[in-house]
Amino acid sequence: MLNEKILAYGSAKGFHRKSLERWLRLAENDQEALFDLAQGLKLGENHLKDFLEWLEEIALRDGVGLSEILQSDSMSRISSDSRLSRNDKLKQMKAELRRLRFPRLTSMEEQIRKRIHEIRLHPQIQMTIPPGLEGGVTVQMRAASHNELKRLVGELSELLEKKAVREMFSLLEGSE
Repeated sequence: MLNEKILAYGSAKGFHRKSLERWLRLAENDQEALFDLAQGLKLGENHLKDFLEWLEEIALRDGVGLSEILQSDSMSRISSDSRLSRNDKLKQMKAELRRLRFPRLTSMEEQIRKRIHEIRLHPQIQMTIPPGLEGGVTVQMRAASHNELKRLVGELSELLEKKAVREMFSLLEGSE
């Protein structure tokens, strides 16, 4: 019965045979949890494959089933939040799976964001980090005059001496 539902869903969404076969090779409770997710979020094939890949990696590492991950408190909280749109749920669930999949990386990103917040930048100066910490820190300044830019560069130069900035770069270098 569940197999037929999965096949019907995949057919309606135009899934390739290999994607459906991969889904059907899962344990029944994992198939069902993935089916509930797919139906609830109206997942297309690409999203489903992303979820399946990430879930399998987490499950293998942690020695749990996909259904356990999907039924965890954090995932259930997102899926049952009636205030969130389908796209918001999808985005938050992917972010949560990313956090579970790369716990050390996401922890480092959070620590660096915390340090950026501690710096208390002037509103005309922004520091951001890219996902995955690839490419280092981006610093942007917005100035309407030469003197304003000169002042902001001076402020940025002073900020470089703060402990939070040194800690942030230590984290990026992997030495903390």
